[in-house]
Amino acid sequence: MMKNFSSSSPKCNNHTFNHQRQQINRNHGLLPLIPLRCTLRGYAMCLATLVFFCLASLSYQLYGGPPRILVDIRQYLGQSTYLEEHKSPLPRIDLMRNISNIPPPFLYERHVHFLNFSRVRLEEPVYINIIRDPISRFLSNYFFRRFGDWKGEQNHFVRTPGMKDDERYLDINVCILENYPECSNPRVFYIIPYFCGQHPQCREPGVWALERAKQHVMENYLLVGILEELEDVFLILERLLPHYFTGVLSIYKSNDFKKMGNMTGTVRKHTPTLEALQVLYNRMHFEYEFYNFVRDQFHLLKKKIGLKSVSQPPAYSPAFLRELAVRTPEPLDDDEELDTDLEDAKSWLVHP
Repeated sequence: MMKNFSSSSPKCNNHTFNHQRQQINRNHGLLPLIPLRCTLRGYAMCLATLVFFCLASLSYQLYGGPPRILVDIRQYLGQSTYLEEHKSPLPRIDLMRNISNIPPPFLYERHVHFLNFSRVRLEEPVYINIIRDPISRFLSNYFFRRFGDWKGEQNHFVRTPGMKDDERYLDINVCILENYPECSNPRVFYIIPYFCGQHPQCREPGVWALERAKQHVMENYLLVGILEELEDVFLILERLLPHYFTGVLSIYKSNDFKKMGNMTGTVRKHTPTLEALQVLYNRMHFEYEFYNFVRDQFHLLKKKIGLKSVSQPPAYSPAFLRELAVRTPEPLDDDEELDTDLEDAKSWLVHP
């Protein structure tokens, strides 16, 4: 009996231990499965690594680029094969370095979103730019992509050879009113991203991109003019950068330049209906807020340097569009009134 009793005791103890282990597993989930044999130094290293990556991610999101420490590492490594093969995410760093290596004086002209040279410890260039009325820009681009300009009859086939006829001859009113991708956001959100910069959020229509673009205009651009007052832009450039732009207005007014300019008019460009213009204006309200901001700053600069030219008010405002829609009868029975309204609306077309 003693032998049998003693032999059953370990089973009882083992059953009790297993019951306690199951109870712990139920209370603490999978925690007992994780090996807890790390030293305090190991925990500190893991925590420090986690904090570092969190700060790096936050810095990239806030400033639209990598932290300076990564930029310094990139510059230290130089043209590393590893970085080239793995496509380093540093935004346009090679372009900025190439621009900085060009011996002055020079002008660099290109469609490129704002680049922050100071983030890679390069000297900031002198930024200048010109924008135009957003709807005028959209109309010119819409028809230019399809039909080109007067430089050649087949120019549009060269520029968009893969465009199908259904797309090429798509009525612009249908494109706008039926919300085709080309005539809606984010495609019509075009001007602001160039001034906002490289951050992914700069491509999303919203207040964040708008305010960041305004900030860059105020802090990084010597001049942002408007195409509707191009001669005044040239006058200011002659005063601010005479080494580059002396005599530019005389060249612009010369007969040779006028002949060249007449060849750049967009083919088959026409005005959408008033309804389509209203819809398009509402979609581009961030673009117009930025355009009006730039226009106000440009007029303020003209006053500061004593430019005596008279600034014309914008051809059409949202109030005008609403007023024009109100006085347009529904349905349109009077052909004469319709012709007058369409002639007024054609002022959206600003020929270069």
